[in-house]
Amino acid sequence: MRSSVLEGKVVLVTGGAKGIGRACALDAARAGAEVIIAGRDAMAGAATAEEIGGTFFAYDAADPARADDVIQAIVQDFGRLDGLVVSAAHTGGFHAAADMSHPEWRSVMAISLDGAFAIASRAAHVMRGSGGSIVFIASVEGMTGAYEHAAYVTAKSALFGLTRSIAMDEGRFGTRANTISPGIIDSGRPDLEDAKQSAAHMRFWEGMTVLGRMGRPSEIATVSTFLLSDGASYLTGQNIAVDGGWTIGYPRPERASES
Repeated sequence: MRSSVLEGKVVLVTGGAKGIGRACALDAARAGAEVIIAGRDAMAGAATAEEIGGTFFAYDAADPARADDVIQAIVQDFGRLDGLVVSAAHTGGFHAAADMSHPEWRSVMAISLDGAFAIASRAAHVMRGSGGSIVFIASVEGMTGAYEHAAYVTAKSALFGLTRSIAMDEGRFGTRANTISPGIIDSGRPDLEDAKQSAAHMRFWEGMTVLGRMGRPSEIATVSTFLLSDGASYLTGQNIAVDGGWTIGYPRPERASES
């Protein structure tokens, strides 16, 4: 049965062409929202928008001016913006912090943090007085740290501070901000697809979770839709780990072993 918890709401999803962002867009549309997808992959983004009867805007999260353009276009076309899901991110490579170049560091920050701030700050401004909701997609890596992923870990950790700041600054205007931290999600991301070919990787990932499996993008999307909805009207400034139990304790050694 089709939910209607977002009926009448206008929702923007950045990075909504693929993976977790796509799942969030699909779920929001099923819940009755008018969904706008913004991203760099024009072909995939337009296809997803067509599938849900939504709209696609070409958007480079590393370009703050483009954030202005997208928000202005939404207000002009729809007259309002009720929800924002910030899923656009750049993971960067895998190597020690001491071996990371400054250009790579900046490329990750430009999309995963600076881009998140740019779109969210502009969205928050137009949401004032309308009871809007902003949802950032972070990561358990931002909660716990991760080997050889310094820029991504730092950017995702910083989203928690940004979430709390927006929640505190904009709460008086009725706007809420929250974060979702996914665990290991079978999102189709190329580096994950490569790692899935390794039995050791799969044993490690599954062993790190209480539930013993990778998550599905739809399992992040249902939480996103809830946070966008009026059902979460008294929930703000929080981080919700949707991680199969990754962050609640140490796994059994025999399950987490890479050997």
